[in-house]
Amino acid sequence: MQLTKSTVMRILGAVAALALLLSILTHKAEIRSVLLGLGSGALITAIAIGVVLTYRGSGVVNFANGALAMFTSYIYDDLRRSGRLFLPPLPNPFAPIEGIVHKSGSHSFKLPHWPTSVKVASHGMGFWEALILALVVAAVTGAVMHFVVFKPLRTAPILAKVVASVGVLILLQATVVLRFSSTARAVRPVIKKRPMHLPGNILVPQDQILLFVFVVAVTVLLWTVFRYTKFGLATRAAAENEKGAILLGFSPDFLAGTNWVLSSVLAGLFGVLFATVNSSIDPITVTLLIVPALGAALLGSFTSFSLTAVAGLGIGMAQSLLGYLGTKNWFPHASNQPLPGVKEALPFLIVVAALFLRGRSLPTRGQLSIGRLPFAPAPRFVLPGTVITSALTLVFLLTLSPNWRLALTNTLIGVLICLSLTIVTGFVGQISLAQMALAGVAGFTLSKLTTTTAHVPFPVGPLVGAVVAAAFGVAFAIPALRVRGVNLAVVTLAASVAVENFVFLNPRWSGGIKGANVPPPRLGGLKFGPDDPGRFTTIGYHGDGKLPNPWFGVFCLIVVVALALMTINLRRSTTGRRMLAVRSNERAAAGAGVNVSGTKVLAFGLSAFVAGLAGGLSGYRFGSVTAQFFGSFPSLTFLAFAYIGGISSVTGAVLGGTLVAGGLVFTALQQWFHIPQNYTLYLGGIGLILNAVRNPDGLAGTFRLTGAQLARLRHRMVPAAGPPATAGPGGGTAAEAGGATPAAVG
Repeated sequence: MQLTKSTVMRILGAVAALALLLSILTHKAEIRSVLLGLGSGALITAIAIGVVLTYRGSGVVNFANGALAMFTSYIYDDLRRSGRLFLPPLPNPFAPIEGIVHKSGSHSFKLPHWPTSVKVASHGMGFWEALILALVVAAVTGAVMHFVVFKPLRTAPILAKVVASVGVLILLQATVVLRFSSTARAVRPVIKKRPMHLPGNILVPQDQILLFVFVVAVTVLLWTVFRYTKFGLATRAAAENEKGAILLGFSPDFLAGTNWVLSSVLAGLFGVLFATVNSSIDPITVTLLIVPALGAALLGSFTSFSLTAVAGLGIGMAQSLLGYLGTKNWFPHASNQPLPGVKEALPFLIVVAALFLRGRSLPTRGQLSIGRLPFAPAPRFVLPGTVITSALTLVFLLTLSPNWRLALTNTLIGVLICLSLTIVTGFVGQISLAQMALAGVAGFTLSKLTTTTAHVPFPVGPLVGAVVAAAFGVAFAIPALRVRGVNLAVVTLAASVAVENFVFLNPRWSGGIKGANVPPPRLGGLKFGPDDPGRFTTIGYHGDGKLPNPWFGVFCLIVVVALALMTINLRRSTTGRRMLAVRSNERAAAGAGVNVSGTKVLAFGLSAFVAGLAGGLSGYRFGSVTAQFFGSFPSLTFLAFAYIGGISSVTGAVLGGTLVAGGLVFTALQQWFHIPQNYTLYLGGIGLILNAVRNPDGLAGTFRLTGAQLARLRHRMVPAAGPPATAGPGGGTAAEAGGATPAAVG
């Protein structure tokens, strides 16, 4: 028998796994720690199997499957507590009217608001009633996700599907945070935590064993359905060739919708069961399990339920084992604590290994057609646009109130993050979900350089931090040399989680949870940090005595203008055209002589450098850097803002910067319409979904299209000037005498 490379790798992996298993079976404590990971492994497996279902049914890798499990568990818990079915936060249509009336002085004026929940029981519901109703809501949510979000994206490029999926994740998480806050909630257990005696006198809670048995049973059932039933065979046929499935009488839309509902119910079911076993829920823990779940789905090639289940259970048990090994004296420690982030880095290592060993892990789907990517226009009116925008921003920084100065500063830093996404995603088409992690690398490096004995001065500190971020960006580009699209999005998201936990939360390297301090910038005798008094006597400006210092905003403006012009020149250059060629078709670009690998590495490096400068400015703005601000979720939200603004142009990056939390748009909403800042993520998720479905070019594309339409209308209304008409025979014009109008001649 001839062994292929894939077969050899599978055999070697199985041998390595068996060797590891044999090595730990000699110690009872290690065996128990592995078995204690069955519960989390079962949830990882359920989320991963749901990802496989949605991909086989519709070609969408659902990044929101973990968030859906979390969302369903909150619905279940609220039903059990109070018998209420909470509703997503809906915008109150009467809020603008109330705001206008309140500004006139009538603060007692009130109008009806949307209800926040529906009472379905007079008191808390029982387990089965709450579970069934929660699963019904999960099924409806899955159907809505298919018909409203992903069915219109059936022929869309991968980028649109990924950002739409990220938008759903952001929306579900923001909904829960708005309704229940971000703190953990206790959940009433259902299965008693009785110990189960296993061979060797090993005690394991029975709820862990039951979850394991349940997920194995579900895996076997799905394998049987997809191998032997008409529905399963039709789904497999549509995944391989949609046109052929249509000719055989199958509806790809029906198959996709059914698989979305099945996936949502499965994720919701195990989300509820895991919440009862874990006795608590929060908006982050289960949502982030999508990272190891995607790793398990990759190991299963997004097609195999059995391999996905084995991988998911293995990841959960391996993470539990690493948690136990952290208690050993020989385990690496930082500040007298086990080295953090080792468990969280494991899925990243698995994802990278799987992609490198297996190459293209996603099977090709036989779609009828593929939509276009966001349009990357050639820059126009650069000089007047730059001068006018910069002048207005400068005037506003020096004249507006402190709240608006802070909003402008936040916007300018947000523009830099969006610019970094414009370079790597808009120009080259590489989906990066780690931009805030790269910014954080620069921010923490700046803190180390300026707070240690080195005392690296400004501006060397932020520049060195940006260079270190660029080095990380080049390292992130290495997987992009082998994979692209969804695979790369999975890698960068896993890398973001790994860096957040392994680097940012390490007390030796970054100060741990408390973060690290960043001293204000100093240049000679000038003090222009955000908390410094705005005093520049050489030009006669003394400030208003309120923070933030406007001159820090001016410094941010200078950096933004310089990098925006750099990005514009990059788009105009030969290198920019090569980037767009790689984005359009890598094989065609390589055939035309473009160095595809070098172009990708350059894009990742430049993008990371820009994000690194944003991280340094952010450190100066807050006076510190924290893991929470530079984590994986902020990376997802900045993708939302960049895509809404227009991810493929500098104008879109500027518009995206106005949308960031604490930026101009949300400050205006708060100041004028009293919409709280905690609605930022919620509205950002909605905007990301709407733009992915209806307007992939973002706000910049809308403005560009509107401008083109107005120009055409103006040309129609104002006729072109021409020579005066001369009278022909019989008093008519020469054109009429010739039997043709000027338009016809043209």
